[in-house]
Amino acid sequence: MNIKCVINFVFLYVTSFNSPVTTSNLTIYDICPLYKKGASLNVQDLVGSWMTVYTQPKAVDCFKFHIRATTELEREQYIVRYGDFNGRVDWSSCLLQVETPLGKHFLQGNGTESGLMENIIITEEKYGEYTLQNQSADIWMVFGRRGSEVLMIRDCYGDTAAAFARAPYWPTAPELSAIFHRSGIAAQTHGRLLCEPQDNPTRQHVHTENHQHKRNC
Repeated sequence: MNIKCVINFVFLYVTSFNSPVTTSNLTIYDICPLYKKGASLNVQDLVGSWMTVYTQPKAVDCFKFHIRATTELEREQYIVRYGDFNGRVDWSSCLLQVETPLGKHFLQGNGTESGLMENIIITEEKYGEYTLQNQSADIWMVFGRRGSEVLMIRDCYGDTAAAFARAPYWPTAPELSAIFHRSGIAAQTHGRLLCEPQDNPTRQHVHTENHQHKRNC
């Protein structure tokens, strides 16, 4: 999921990106200029439903998205249907499919490169003819125990970042602050709102100081 694109979409600023998708002659720093060596990610830990907790630099209306694992048979079918776009897509490493407010797309990466995941977004220009969109990659990190995880996503080309909780878990503000510290992402918390899911009215709205408005998922 291109987190910058999704945040811009929800904020009603749809933008395009010229960042390249992987090719064989690109280094990891060409793909992700902000790449830093870190812990590996088990991509199967990403499977499930997630909901917005925090976004920066823009605060947006909350949204949910779902991640599912692709099967070996599906990946073989994608090779036949779409091809590999001149070597830019390695379907054997497209292990996940994401469903977001923007639609469905794939994540390319097995998590061993410090959670670096490339966004594979394919559009059909006309029947049977497909185009691979140029989208920047993201760094994905998961914190917490199974069932109470927080997913951190950071854009590879800027300061856009977001935190998501595995539904129905909801972190406290101190927990989220500690996770930001561990992730190495500087949280722009001044005036920032934490979302609150509508389907759990017993939870109090959590927000940072100096911000009186509430925004619901």
